[in-house]
Amino acid sequence: MHGADIDLSGFLEVHAKATAQARNTSRPSLAIWREELGHVDPAALLGPLFERSGRSFFWESPQCGVIALGSSADFGADSAAGPGEADRFAGIRRSWESAMENAVTGGPGSGAAPALVGGFAFAPRPGTMPGALMWLPRVLIARDRDGRTTLSLSVRVDPGPATSDAAVRVAAEAVALLSRAGGHPCNPPRQAGTTLTEIPSGQEWKALVARAVEEIGRGAFDKIVVARQLRVSSPTAYDVPSVLAALLDAQPGSTVFGVGLDGHAFVGATPERLVSLHAGRAESMSLAASMPRGGTAAEDARLRATLLADDRSRREQGIVTQAVRHAFEQMCRHVELDEPYVLDLPNLRHLHTRIVGEIADPDVVSVLDLVERLHPTPAVGGHPREPALAWLDRAEPIDRGWYAGPVGWMNAAQDGDFAVALRSAHLRGGIATLYAGCGIVAGSDPGGELQETWLKFRPMLAALAVPESHEPPLQEEPENDHH
Repeated sequence: MHGADIDLSGFLEVHAKATAQARNTSRPSLAIWREELGHVDPAALLGPLFERSGRSFFWESPQCGVIALGSSADFGADSAAGPGEADRFAGIRRSWESAMENAVTGGPGSGAAPALVGGFAFAPRPGTMPGALMWLPRVLIARDRDGRTTLSLSVRVDPGPATSDAAVRVAAEAVALLSRAGGHPCNPPRQAGTTLTEIPSGQEWKALVARAVEEIGRGAFDKIVVARQLRVSSPTAYDVPSVLAALLDAQPGSTVFGVGLDGHAFVGATPERLVSLHAGRAESMSLAASMPRGGTAAEDARLRATLLADDRSRREQGIVTQAVRHAFEQMCRHVELDEPYVLDLPNLRHLHTRIVGEIADPDVVSVLDLVERLHPTPAVGGHPREPALAWLDRAEPIDRGWYAGPVGWMNAAQDGDFAVALRSAHLRGGIATLYAGCGIVAGSDPGGELQETWLKFRPMLAALAVPESHEPPLQEEPENDHH
Protein backbone atom coordinates (compact mmCIF):
# COMPACT_ATOMS: atom_id res chain seq x y z
CA MET A 1 0.00 0.00 0.00
CA HIS A 2 1.26 3.44 -0.91
CA GLY A 3 0.79 6.55 1.22
CA ALA A 4 -1.63 7.95 -1.37
CA ASP A 5 -3.92 4.94 -0.76
CA ILE A 6 -4.80 6.01 2.81
CA ASP A 7 -8.61 6.23 3.12
CA LEU A 8 -8.78 9.93 3.94
CA SER A 9 -12.54 10.07 3.43
CA GLY A 10 -13.08 7.37 6.06
CA PHE A 11 -10.85 9.19 8.54
CA LEU A 12 -12.63 12.48 7.85
CA GLU A 13 -15.99 10.84 8.51
CA VAL A 14 -14.79 9.55 11.90
CA HIS A 15 -13.36 13.01 12.65
CA ALA A 16 -16.72 14.64 11.84
CA LYS A 17 -18.53 12.26 14.21
CA ALA A 18 -15.99 12.99 16.95
CA THR A 19 -16.47 16.73 16.38
CA ALA A 20 -20.23 16.37 16.82
CA GLN A 21 -19.76 14.24 19.92
CA ALA A 22 -17.40 16.78 21.50
CA ARG A 23 -19.97 19.52 20.96
CA ASN A 24 -22.85 17.43 22.31
CA THR A 25 -20.99 16.31 25.45
CA SER A 26 -18.88 19.46 26.01
CA ARG A 27 -15.92 17.10 26.45
CA PRO A 28 -12.87 16.45 24.24
CA SER A 29 -13.31 13.52 21.90
CA LEU A 30 -10.77 11.29 20.16
CA ALA A 31 -11.13 10.36 16.51
CA ILE A 32 -9.30 7.08 15.84
CA TRP A 33 -9.10 5.44 12.39
CA ARG A 34 -7.49 2.08 11.62
CA GLU A 35 -6.87 0.40 8.29
CA GLU A 36 -4.75 -2.41 6.93
CA LEU A 37 -1.51 -1.72 5.10
CA GLY A 38 0.50 -3.84 2.76
CA HIS A 39 3.75 -5.21 4.16
CA VAL A 40 5.66 -2.44 5.92
CA ASP A 41 8.78 -3.06 7.97
CA PRO A 42 8.71 -0.59 10.90
CA ALA A 43 12.50 -0.66 11.01
CA ALA A 44 12.54 0.72 7.45
CA LEU A 45 10.90 3.89 8.79
CA LEU A 46 13.50 4.56 11.47
CA GLY A 47 15.26 7.29 9.50
CA PRO A 48 12.46 9.90 9.46
CA LEU A 49 10.90 8.80 12.74
CA PHE A 50 13.04 10.80 15.17
CA GLU A 51 13.68 13.84 12.96
CA ARG A 52 11.02 16.38 13.92
CA SER A 53 8.35 15.10 16.27
CA GLY A 54 8.38 15.77 20.02
CA ARG A 55 7.03 12.23 20.46
CA SER A 56 8.52 9.17 18.75
CA PHE A 57 8.31 5.49 19.63
CA PHE A 58 9.95 2.38 18.17
CA TRP A 59 9.51 -1.26 19.21
CA GLU A 60 10.81 -4.39 17.52
CA SER A 61 10.32 -7.71 19.30
CA PRO A 62 10.00 -11.29 18.02
CA GLN A 63 6.23 -10.84 18.33
CA CYS A 64 5.52 -7.31 17.10
CA GLY A 65 6.93 -4.24 15.41
CA VAL A 66 5.67 -0.71 16.14
CA ILE A 67 6.56 2.81 15.07
CA ALA A 68 4.66 5.85 16.29
CA LEU A 69 4.86 9.54 15.51
CA GLY A 70 3.46 12.50 17.43
CA SER A 71 0.79 12.57 20.13
CA SER A 72 -2.93 13.28 20.08
CA ALA A 73 -3.32 12.74 23.83
CA ASP A 74 -0.85 12.20 26.68
CA PHE A 75 -1.61 10.06 29.71
CA GLY A 76 1.03 10.67 32.33
CA ALA A 77 1.87 11.37 35.94
CA ASP A 78 -0.42 14.41 36.03
CA SER A 79 -3.38 12.20 35.19
CA ALA A 80 -2.67 9.81 38.05
CA ALA A 81 -4.37 10.09 41.43
CA GLY A 82 -1.11 10.68 43.30
CA PRO A 83 2.65 10.16 43.31
CA GLY A 84 2.63 6.58 44.60
CA GLU A 85 3.86 3.52 42.72
CA ALA A 86 0.43 1.99 42.04
CA ASP A 87 -1.15 5.32 41.08
CA ARG A 88 1.16 5.63 38.09
CA PHE A 89 -0.41 2.61 36.44
CA ALA A 90 -3.98 2.81 37.77
CA GLY A 91 -4.17 6.53 37.00
CA ILE A 92 -3.21 6.03 33.37
CA ARG A 93 -5.73 3.21 33.06
CA ARG A 94 -8.52 5.38 34.50
CA SER A 95 -7.62 8.30 32.24
CA TRP A 96 -7.53 6.06 29.16
CA GLU A 97 -10.89 4.49 29.98
CA SER A 98 -12.40 7.94 30.50
CA ALA A 99 -11.03 9.14 27.16
CA MET A 100 -12.35 6.08 25.33
CA GLU A 101 -15.88 6.75 26.65
CA ASN A 102 -15.98 9.77 24.34
CA ALA A 103 -13.89 8.36 21.49
CA VAL A 104 -15.12 7.63 17.99
CA THR A 105 -13.34 4.77 16.21
CA GLY A 106 -13.68 3.42 12.73
CA GLY A 107 -12.02 1.63 9.85
CA PRO A 108 -11.38 -1.98 8.87
CA GLY A 109 -8.02 -2.22 10.65
CA SER A 110 -7.38 -4.50 13.58
CA GLY A 111 -8.67 -3.25 16.93
CA ALA A 112 -6.01 -5.43 18.55
CA ALA A 113 -3.28 -3.16 17.18
CA PRO A 114 -1.38 -1.02 19.71
CA ALA A 115 -3.04 2.23 20.75
CA LEU A 116 -1.02 3.71 23.62
CA VAL A 117 2.79 3.62 23.71
CA GLY A 118 5.32 4.78 26.30
CA GLY A 119 6.83 3.77 29.60
CA PHE A 120 7.64 4.42 33.22
CA ALA A 121 10.64 5.39 35.30
CA PHE A 122 12.02 2.72 37.60
CA ALA A 123 10.76 4.66 40.64
CA PRO A 124 7.68 6.93 40.82
CA ARG A 125 9.50 10.23 40.51
CA PRO A 126 10.25 12.44 37.50
CA GLY A 127 13.77 13.08 36.29
CA THR A 128 15.06 13.99 32.86
CA MET A 129 12.08 11.99 31.58
CA PRO A 130 8.61 11.74 33.17
CA GLY A 131 7.88 9.31 35.97
CA ALA A 132 5.07 7.91 33.83
CA LEU A 133 4.00 8.68 30.28
CA MET A 134 1.90 6.85 27.73
CA TRP A 135 0.36 8.55 24.74
CA LEU A 136 -1.98 8.04 21.80
CA PRO A 137 0.17 8.66 18.69
CA ARG A 138 -1.11 10.70 15.77
CA VAL A 139 0.36 8.11 13.40
CA LEU A 140 1.07 4.52 14.40
CA ILE A 141 2.12 1.57 12.24
CA ALA A 142 2.15 -1.90 13.79
CA ARG A 143 3.09 -5.30 12.34
CA ASP A 144 1.95 -8.43 14.18
CA ARG A 145 3.70 -11.81 14.28
CA ASP A 146 1.77 -12.97 11.20
CA GLY A 147 3.03 -10.01 9.17
CA ARG A 148 -0.28 -8.11 9.13
CA THR A 149 0.29 -4.36 9.30
CA THR A 150 -2.18 -1.83 10.69
CA LEU A 151 -2.10 1.94 10.26
CA SER A 152 -3.75 3.96 13.05
CA LEU A 153 -4.47 7.69 12.78
CA SER A 154 -5.81 9.79 15.64
CA VAL A 155 -6.85 13.37 16.40
CA ARG A 156 -8.12 15.00 19.60
CA VAL A 157 -11.19 17.18 19.00
CA ASP A 158 -12.07 19.83 21.58
CA PRO A 159 -15.60 21.19 22.10
CA GLY A 160 -16.46 24.21 20.00
CA PRO A 161 -15.94 25.10 16.35
CA ALA A 162 -13.68 22.69 14.49
CA THR A 163 -12.53 22.02 10.95
CA SER A 164 -11.08 18.93 9.27
CA ASP A 165 -7.64 20.55 8.98
CA ALA A 166 -6.17 18.53 11.86
CA ALA A 167 -7.26 15.21 10.35
CA VAL A 168 -5.88 16.20 6.95
CA ARG A 169 -2.53 17.15 8.53
CA VAL A 170 -2.30 13.80 10.37
CA ALA A 171 -3.04 11.87 7.18
CA ALA A 172 -0.38 13.94 5.40
CA GLU A 173 2.12 13.01 8.16
CA ALA A 174 1.35 9.34 7.54
CA VAL A 175 1.79 9.74 3.79
CA ALA A 176 5.12 11.52 4.27
CA LEU A 177 6.35 8.85 6.68
CA LEU A 178 5.35 5.92 4.47
CA SER A 179 6.81 7.58 1.36
CA ARG A 180 10.25 7.55 3.00
CA ALA A 181 10.35 3.85 3.79
CA GLY A 182 13.75 2.48 2.94
CA GLY A 183 16.61 0.40 4.25
CA HIS A 184 18.00 0.49 7.77
CA PRO A 185 20.03 3.58 8.65
CA CYS A 186 23.79 3.16 8.63
CA ASN A 187 25.48 2.24 11.91
CA PRO A 188 27.20 5.16 13.70
CA PRO A 189 30.80 5.78 12.64
CA ARG A 190 33.64 5.46 15.14
CA GLN A 191 34.74 8.88 16.33
CA ALA A 192 37.91 10.22 17.87
CA GLY A 193 37.53 12.17 21.07
CA THR A 194 34.94 9.99 22.81
CA THR A 195 35.37 9.90 26.59
CA LEU A 196 33.91 7.56 29.25
CA THR A 197 33.07 8.52 32.82
CA GLU A 198 31.98 5.94 35.41
CA ILE A 199 29.28 7.06 37.90
CA PRO A 200 30.09 6.09 40.59
CA SER A 201 33.73 5.14 40.04
CA GLY A 202 34.64 1.48 40.00
CA GLN A 203 36.11 1.62 43.51
CA GLU A 204 33.10 3.48 44.92
CA TRP A 205 30.71 1.01 43.32
CA LYS A 206 32.61 -2.00 44.66
CA ALA A 207 32.36 -0.45 48.13
CA LEU A 208 28.61 -0.10 47.63
CA VAL A 209 28.35 -3.77 46.61
CA ALA A 210 30.32 -4.75 49.72
CA ARG A 211 27.85 -2.76 51.85
CA ALA A 212 24.96 -4.58 50.16
CA VAL A 213 26.57 -7.95 50.93
CA GLU A 214 26.88 -6.86 54.57
CA GLU A 215 23.20 -5.93 54.67
CA ILE A 216 22.31 -9.34 53.24
CA GLY A 217 24.44 -10.95 55.93
CA ARG A 218 22.49 -9.04 58.57
CA GLY A 219 19.22 -10.33 57.11
CA ALA A 220 17.96 -7.01 55.72
CA PHE A 221 17.06 -8.70 52.41
CA ASP A 222 17.95 -11.81 50.41
CA LYS A 223 18.90 -10.15 47.14
CA ILE A 224 19.35 -6.62 45.84
CA VAL A 225 20.16 -5.23 42.39
CA VAL A 226 22.68 -2.37 42.47
CA ALA A 227 23.06 -0.21 39.35
CA ARG A 228 25.63 2.24 38.01
CA GLN A 229 26.01 4.61 35.06
CA LEU A 230 28.57 5.07 32.31
CA ARG A 231 28.54 8.51 30.68
CA VAL A 232 29.80 8.56 27.10
CA SER A 233 30.63 11.98 25.66
CA SER A 234 30.97 12.36 21.90
CA PRO A 235 32.13 15.42 19.95
CA THR A 236 28.97 15.20 17.80
CA ALA A 237 25.33 14.46 18.58
CA TYR A 238 24.20 10.85 18.46
CA ASP A 239 21.84 9.87 15.65
CA VAL A 240 19.05 7.89 17.32
CA PRO A 241 17.95 5.89 14.23
CA SER A 242 21.54 4.80 13.60
CA VAL A 243 21.93 3.62 17.20
CA LEU A 244 18.68 1.67 16.99
CA ALA A 245 19.71 0.13 13.66
CA ALA A 246 22.99 -1.02 15.21
CA LEU A 247 21.09 -2.63 18.11
CA LEU A 248 18.76 -4.39 15.67
CA ASP A 249 21.73 -5.79 13.77
CA ALA A 250 23.68 -6.91 16.85
CA GLN A 251 20.97 -8.12 19.26
CA PRO A 252 18.70 -10.60 17.46
CA GLY A 253 16.00 -12.04 19.69
CA SER A 254 15.99 -9.06 22.06
CA THR A 255 13.34 -6.35 22.13
CA VAL A 256 14.82 -3.19 20.65
CA PHE A 257 13.02 -0.03 21.77
CA GLY A 258 13.36 3.70 21.33
CA VAL A 259 11.39 6.51 22.99
CA GLY A 260 11.86 10.09 21.81
CA LEU A 261 10.57 12.90 24.04
CA ASP A 262 11.27 16.54 23.17
CA GLY A 263 14.96 16.12 22.34
CA HIS A 264 15.60 13.30 24.81
CA ALA A 265 15.80 9.67 23.69
CA PHE A 266 15.78 6.46 25.69
CA VAL A 267 16.91 3.41 23.73
CA GLY A 268 17.91 -0.16 24.41
CA ALA A 269 17.91 -3.83 23.46
CA THR A 270 16.48 -5.82 26.35
CA PRO A 271 16.27 -9.61 26.66
CA GLU A 272 13.60 -9.38 29.36
CA ARG A 273 9.86 -9.23 28.91
CA LEU A 274 7.99 -7.95 31.95
CA VAL A 275 4.54 -9.14 30.86
CA SER A 276 2.28 -9.50 27.85
CA LEU A 277 -1.49 -9.94 27.85
CA HIS A 278 -3.44 -11.21 24.84
CA ALA A 279 -6.99 -12.60 24.83
CA GLY A 280 -6.85 -13.51 28.51
CA ARG A 281 -3.43 -15.15 28.35
CA ALA A 282 -0.64 -13.52 30.34
CA GLU A 283 3.03 -14.34 29.77
CA SER A 284 6.13 -13.29 31.68
CA MET A 285 9.58 -14.66 32.37
CA SER A 286 12.09 -15.14 35.12
CA LEU A 287 15.49 -14.02 33.88
CA ALA A 288 18.33 -14.20 36.39
CA ALA A 289 22.01 -15.04 36.82
CA SER A 290 24.55 -14.02 34.17
CA MET A 291 27.60 -15.56 32.56
CA PRO A 292 29.64 -14.43 29.52
CA ARG A 293 29.76 -16.27 26.22
CA GLY A 294 32.78 -18.40 25.47
CA GLY A 295 35.44 -17.74 22.87
CA THR A 296 35.11 -21.22 21.32
CA ALA A 297 32.23 -23.65 20.89
CA ALA A 298 33.70 -25.96 23.53
CA GLU A 299 34.16 -23.14 26.03
CA ASP A 300 30.66 -21.87 25.27
CA ALA A 301 29.16 -25.30 25.98
CA ARG A 302 31.13 -25.57 29.23
CA LEU A 303 29.93 -22.17 30.44
CA ARG A 304 26.33 -23.02 29.53
CA ALA A 305 26.48 -26.24 31.53
CA THR A 306 28.20 -24.47 34.43
CA LEU A 307 25.47 -21.84 34.66
CA LEU A 308 22.66 -24.39 34.50
CA ALA A 309 24.25 -26.49 37.25
CA ASP A 310 25.32 -23.64 39.53
CA ASP A 311 23.40 -23.82 42.81
CA ARG A 312 23.73 -20.12 43.65
CA SER A 313 22.46 -19.12 40.21
CA ARG A 314 19.51 -21.50 40.47
CA ARG A 315 18.61 -20.13 43.91
CA GLU A 316 18.87 -16.55 42.64
CA GLN A 317 16.63 -17.29 39.69
CA GLY A 318 14.23 -19.15 41.97
CA ILE A 319 13.63 -15.93 43.93
CA VAL A 320 12.55 -14.16 40.74
CA THR A 321 10.47 -17.11 39.53
CA GLN A 322 8.50 -17.37 42.74
CA ALA A 323 7.82 -13.63 42.84
CA VAL A 324 6.43 -13.63 39.30
CA ARG A 325 4.44 -16.79 39.98
CA HIS A 326 2.93 -15.26 43.13
CA ALA A 327 1.87 -12.13 41.21
CA PHE A 328 0.27 -14.27 38.49
CA GLU A 329 -1.56 -16.45 41.00
CA GLN A 330 -3.33 -13.36 42.36
CA MET A 331 -4.98 -12.74 38.96
CA CYS A 332 -4.91 -16.09 37.13
CA ARG A 333 -6.96 -19.26 37.48
CA HIS A 334 -4.10 -21.38 36.16
CA VAL A 335 -0.33 -20.77 36.01
CA GLU A 336 2.28 -22.85 34.17
CA LEU A 337 6.08 -22.68 34.49
CA ASP A 338 8.69 -24.15 32.19
CA GLU A 339 11.85 -25.73 33.54
CA PRO A 340 14.75 -23.25 33.67
CA TYR A 341 16.98 -23.18 30.60
CA VAL A 342 19.93 -21.11 29.42
CA LEU A 343 19.12 -18.13 27.20
CA ASP A 344 22.12 -17.35 24.99
CA LEU A 345 22.60 -13.73 23.89
CA PRO A 346 25.41 -12.38 21.69
CA ASN A 347 27.72 -11.57 24.62
CA LEU A 348 25.95 -12.92 27.72
CA ARG A 349 23.74 -15.77 28.84
CA HIS A 350 21.11 -15.99 31.57
CA LEU A 351 18.91 -18.56 33.26
CA HIS A 352 15.39 -18.23 31.86
CA THR A 353 11.97 -19.60 32.81
CA ARG A 354 8.78 -18.86 30.87
CA ILE A 355 5.69 -18.24 33.02
CA VAL A 356 2.17 -18.32 31.53
CA GLY A 357 -1.18 -17.68 33.20
CA GLU A 358 -4.85 -17.80 32.26
CA ILE A 359 -6.52 -14.62 33.60
CA ALA A 360 -9.41 -15.44 35.92
CA ASP A 361 -11.50 -12.42 34.86
CA PRO A 362 -10.20 -11.23 31.47
CA ASP A 363 -12.99 -8.68 31.01
CA VAL A 364 -11.71 -6.50 33.86
CA VAL A 365 -7.94 -7.10 33.94
CA SER A 366 -5.68 -4.67 32.07
CA VAL A 367 -2.07 -5.27 31.12
CA LEU A 368 -1.33 -2.26 33.36
CA ASP A 369 -2.75 -4.19 36.33
CA LEU A 370 -0.17 -6.90 35.66
CA VAL A 371 2.61 -4.33 35.22
CA GLU A 372 1.64 -2.82 38.58
CA ARG A 373 1.75 -6.24 40.30
CA LEU A 374 5.09 -7.24 38.81
CA HIS A 375 7.23 -4.10 38.74
CA PRO A 376 9.87 -4.13 40.00
CA THR A 377 10.55 -7.86 40.09
CA PRO A 378 13.47 -9.17 42.18
CA ALA A 379 15.40 -9.30 38.89
CA VAL A 380 15.81 -5.50 38.92
CA GLY A 381 14.94 -4.43 42.47
CA GLY A 382 15.44 -7.00 45.18
CA HIS A 383 13.73 -9.39 47.57
CA PRO A 384 11.86 -8.79 49.76
CA ARG A 385 10.78 -5.82 47.66
CA GLU A 386 10.07 -3.12 50.25
CA PRO A 387 13.29 -3.26 52.31
CA ALA A 388 15.40 -3.70 49.17
CA LEU A 389 13.87 -0.66 47.45
CA ALA A 390 14.12 1.42 50.62
CA TRP A 391 17.84 0.63 50.87
CA LEU A 392 18.41 1.44 47.19
CA ASP A 393 16.62 4.75 47.60
CA ARG A 394 19.06 5.66 50.39
CA ALA A 395 22.28 4.12 49.09
CA GLU A 396 22.31 4.02 45.28
CA PRO A 397 24.03 7.24 44.14
CA ILE A 398 22.32 7.54 40.75
CA ASP A 399 18.87 8.25 39.40
CA ARG A 400 17.92 5.24 37.29
CA GLY A 401 15.43 7.21 35.22
CA TRP A 402 13.67 4.78 32.89
CA TYR A 403 16.41 2.15 33.25
CA ALA A 404 14.84 -1.14 34.47
CA GLY A 405 11.36 0.41 34.24
CA PRO A 406 8.47 -0.91 32.10
CA VAL A 407 8.43 0.20 28.44
CA GLY A 408 5.84 -0.96 25.93
CA TRP A 409 2.38 -0.57 24.45
CA MET A 410 -1.30 -1.24 25.13
CA ASN A 411 -4.26 -1.55 22.75
CA ALA A 412 -7.83 -0.23 23.10
CA ALA A 413 -8.91 -3.45 24.86
CA GLN A 414 -5.99 -2.99 27.33
CA ASP A 415 -4.06 -6.02 26.12
CA GLY A 416 -0.41 -5.22 25.48
CA ASP A 417 3.26 -5.99 25.91
CA PHE A 418 5.83 -4.44 28.26
CA ALA A 419 9.56 -5.09 28.50
CA VAL A 420 12.03 -4.36 31.29
CA ALA A 421 14.22 -1.53 29.97
CA LEU A 422 17.67 -3.13 30.35
CA ARG A 423 20.86 -2.74 28.23
CA SER A 424 19.69 0.82 27.73
CA ALA A 425 20.88 4.42 27.46
CA HIS A 426 19.54 7.95 27.69
CA LEU A 427 20.70 10.09 24.75
CA ARG A 428 20.78 13.87 24.66
CA GLY A 429 22.89 15.51 21.98
CA GLY A 430 26.42 14.11 22.24
CA ILE A 431 25.94 12.66 25.75
CA ALA A 432 24.86 9.05 26.25
CA THR A 433 24.17 7.80 29.78
CA LEU A 434 24.37 4.01 29.93
CA TYR A 435 23.06 1.82 32.76
CA ALA A 436 23.96 -1.60 34.11
CA GLY A 437 23.28 -3.41 37.35
CA CYS A 438 24.07 -6.64 39.16
CA GLY A 439 22.04 -8.90 41.38
CA ILE A 440 23.82 -9.10 44.74
CA VAL A 441 23.33 -12.13 46.97
CA ALA A 442 25.26 -13.66 49.86
CA GLY A 443 28.83 -14.32 48.74
CA SER A 444 28.82 -11.89 45.81
CA ASP A 445 32.32 -10.63 44.94
CA PRO A 446 32.47 -6.85 44.29
CA GLY A 447 35.29 -7.18 41.75
CA GLY A 448 33.45 -9.79 39.75
CA GLU A 449 30.27 -7.74 39.85
CA LEU A 450 32.12 -4.68 38.55
CA GLN A 451 33.42 -6.66 35.59
CA GLU A 452 29.88 -7.87 34.94
CA THR A 453 28.66 -4.30 34.53
CA TRP A 454 31.17 -3.79 31.73
CA LEU A 455 29.83 -6.88 29.95
CA LYS A 456 26.37 -5.35 30.21
CA PHE A 457 27.54 -1.97 28.93
CA ARG A 458 29.07 -3.57 25.84
CA PRO A 459 25.95 -3.93 23.65
CA MET A 460 25.20 -0.23 23.94
CA LEU A 461 28.86 0.80 23.67
CA ALA A 462 29.05 -1.16 20.42
CA ALA A 463 25.86 0.52 19.14
CA LEU A 464 27.45 3.89 19.94
CA ALA A 465 30.58 2.83 18.01
CA VAL A 466 32.83 3.16 21.07
CA PRO A 467 35.99 1.05 20.53
CA GLU A 468 36.60 -1.75 23.04
CA SER A 469 40.01 -0.19 23.67
CA HIS A 470 38.16 2.43 25.75
CA GLU A 471 37.03 -0.25 28.21
CA PRO A 472 39.07 -1.70 31.07
CA PRO A 473 40.27 -5.26 30.37
CA LEU A 474 38.43 -8.12 32.07
CA GLN A 475 40.98 -9.91 34.20
CA GLU A 476 38.99 -12.93 35.21
CA GLU A 477 35.75 -14.75 34.59
CA PRO A 478 33.02 -12.73 36.34
CA GLU A 479 30.88 -14.10 39.12
CA ASN A 480 27.35 -15.12 38.24
CA ASP A 481 24.84 -12.32 38.78
CA HIS A 482 21.95 -10.56 37.11
CA HIS A 483 21.06 -7.16 35.69
